[in-house]
Parts: sequence; structure tokens; C-alpha cells
Amino acid sequence: MNDGVEASTLETMPLSDEAVATYLKDNPDFFIRHRDLLTQLTVPHGEQGAVSLVEIQLKRLRERVAELEEDITQLMSLGAKNDALFRAFAEAHQALLRADTPQTVQKALTALSEQLQLSVSLRVYAPIDGLQTISRQAVEQLKSHHFAGRPCYLGRLRRVDAEAVMATPPELGSFALVPIKGEGKEWGLLSFASADGGHFQPEMDTLFIEQLASHLAILCSQWAKRGERQ
Repeated sequence: MNDGVEASTLETMPLSDEAVATYLKDNPDFFIRHRDLLTQLTVPHGEQGAVSLVEIQLKRLRERVAELEEDITQLMSLGAKNDALFRAFAEAHQALLRADTPQTVQKALTALSEQLQLSVSLRVYAPIDGLQTISRQAVEQLKSHHFAGRPCYLGRLRRVDAEAVMATPPELGSFALVPIKGEGKEWGLLSFASADGGHFQPEMDTLFIEQLASHLAILCSQWAKRGERQ
């Protein structure tokens, strides 16, 4: 008789939330065996009143589908931007291959910057006719203050630093700075600037501008050799 009382007491004891949750996790086919419960059970909702479990599940599925559609749209947009960026730099490299003077190189860089809606500045250490110069000391200071051991710098600059790399830098803009290096020698600095202070971010990929700087280093080396022969 005592056993019957104990069993009856256990059956009428309320289950804890944890016990219910554990049971449902351990028995994933519970609602398959009790399909009617899916439409009978309702869950209080702050805005919609009481809604069924099926409605909640459908709402979550719709939200997830919307999130996935947004992700796909962003990926497609990013892919289109990357394709346009690749084409712009490819055209710039082709123009540099045809360039035979510093002036035509400057023209190719200007065309690239206009296509990207950016400002550009090419400055070299040794005087080259048609190009502006910059002191090694100024570049070394920029590296010390901003590069932190990285090959390029992406981000904002103080006004004094911005004016060291560009004649008319944008107010509150952001910059991409990459040294022009090749064959074990550094020739100068290539700089891009955007009026948007958040355009250039440290986590951005710098492959395209590094390749461009390497191409410019080859040209600088060729000009230097021509100057020595003359």
C-alpha cells in the first residue's frame, strides 16, 4: 500500500523545466508520436498573444530564410565589387606595361584612382623627372607611427602625416600607404586616399596595391638604370 501511495505521489509531482527539456531532447520523436499536440499547445507571445508551436517554428524558418537571402545578396554584391576591383587594377597594369615615361605612369595611376573614386600619390626618394619626391625620413616616421610591422598601412592619418604623402589630402579621410619596393631596394611610397574616413580598414586585403607597388618598383629601377647610362 505504501508503494502505491509513493507511486501516486510521484505521478502527481510537478516536473521541473529542466526535466521536461531533458526528456524532449532525449526523445526527439515525441511530437511525431503525438502530432496533435503541435497544434494544441500554445506559447504566450508578447505581441501576437498565444501562438502554436507550428507557427513559432514556421516564423523562425521564415526568419532564417530571410537571413540566408540577405547573406546571398551581400555575397553577390561583394563578388561584383571584387570583380570590378580586379578589372580596374588589371587595366592599370596593362597601362603601366605600355608606359615608357614617368608622366605616362602618373596618367595610368590617375585613371585608376578616378575609376576607384580615390585620390592617388606616387612619391619617390631619388629625383625622377615628372614625379614628386618624399624623404626617407618622412616614410620611416610613418612606418614607425602607423605600420606596426605590417607591409602596408590602412586607416586614418594625422593632418601632418597626410600632407607628407599627398598635396591635398581629404579632410577626415582614410588612407592606404604602401612602400614601393623591389629587387631589395625601396624607391618611394604609393598612397591612395578616400574622403570616406571608414573606406580603408586595417583588416582589408592589400594584395592589389602591393602588386601595383611592385610593378612601380620595376619601372623605378629601369628609370634609374637609364639615368646611370646617360
